[in-house]
Amino acid sequence: MRPAPRRHLSYASLVLLLAADMLAGVALVLNQWFATMPLATWLLAAGLTAVAMPALLRLADKVFALARASRNVPFPGESFP
Repeated sequence: MRPAPRRHLSYASLVLLLAADMLAGVALVLNQWFATMPLATWLLAAGLTAVAMPALLRLADKVFALARASRNVPFPGESFP
């Protein structure tokens, strides 16, 4: 289930952060393992990140579901309980 409309920006930010981390991590590992041209490792890492996007979206959904279940993450402008 997608987050509430108030949390679209934080959801998109989390997905972007996960994708950027995976892209950089995979590019680093591929560059260390194969020692090829940097462009080739970045392109392969971008392809692998694109393939893994559904899993990253499910991971972000789970993070936001856990935040809703524990009810300790307030909406913007609210105070902590």
